[in-house]
Amino acid sequence: MTHGGLITLNPRLLTWRPMDDRIEERRNEILRALVEEHIRTGEPVSSRAVLEATGLGVSGATIRNELSALDREGYAVQPHTSAGRVPTAKAYRYYVDHLTPARLRPSTQLHIADFFSSVQLELGRLLKATTDLLSEMTHFPAVAISPGPVGEQVRSLSVVQLGAETALMVLVTSSGRVSQELIRFQAGLTASDLEEVERVVAASVVGLELGTEALPNLGALDGRLRPAVAEVLGAVKRAERHTADIYVGGTRQMATVFDNLATVHRVLEVLEGEARMLEIFAGAAGTSIQLGTEMGMSEDVDMAVVSSSFLSKSSVGRVGVIGPMRMDYKKVISTVESVSRELGDRIGS
Repeated sequence: MTHGGLITLNPRLLTWRPMDDRIEERRNEILRALVEEHIRTGEPVSSRAVLEATGLGVSGATIRNELSALDREGYAVQPHTSAGRVPTAKAYRYYVDHLTPARLRPSTQLHIADFFSSVQLELGRLLKATTDLLSEMTHFPAVAISPGPVGEQVRSLSVVQLGAETALMVLVTSSGRVSQELIRFQAGLTASDLEEVERVVAASVVGLELGTEALPNLGALDGRLRPAVAEVLGAVKRAERHTADIYVGGTRQMATVFDNLATVHRVLEVLEGEARMLEIFAGAAGTSIQLGTEMGMSEDVDMAVVSSSFLSKSSVGRVGVIGPMRMDYKKVISTVESVSRELGDRIGS
């Protein structure tokens, strides 16, 4: 409405959302500073430290009021009345959800690229070496989950006689994965018989992707060897359902990474449990950050997992690190993603 040539506004129509946005932005900046200062120092963070880290240009009383609000909302705790604040798991979750990973230094990126361009190892040893590299770069225990074998080509197949009725099938895929299985035959097969069985099966599977139906040429094969061929083909088919392998590196750093010995024991329990590890790592997708109880822990554990997936043919594997919630997420996420990307390129090349 107008009055005396002046424009007046109905107060009920005014919106204070811009001010609310500024307050929310300020609180977010204070929360970010709280988390990053605690990551940096490992100590409760004072309101003065937050003020200096944010450079917001507000009073110390305003910072203290905002920190109190974060306490009430479950983002921070104060160990003692006169102490500063410590971020909670809820604060870390908010922080990582709004985080932009840092760019790795060119020298760091070059170190990762050089490692994967120079290493010549079969898949299992490559994944173990990758965990050692990742642990060296992040200073945390590292884990690698191998991709499934479906979609990989069979590079070679051997049948090695071990006894009168036993032999070992050794299958190597294009990624360097080695599958072995003990096979039992009827008595009376000689080494030359098994060489013939190997020749027939290898001719039907080498060069094919695992999961492709093999059609061996049995026309000229001695009939008594056909059951042995069927046994080896069955072992090849079981290799298609090969479960993922788990590789762990850097566990010696556990005592220096975690402040609490009980937490070290809890993390070791996780690392030693294959099913639990697969549930945590293989259940994630893309780049994932999992914190404490988000991993299905029965109790609140000071543990975080940062992992990323890599592709090998049509199968997916994962690499990542396990550490306390107080970790440098900007650096760790970028490092894990870079290692994962280079590993995928190396396996797929």
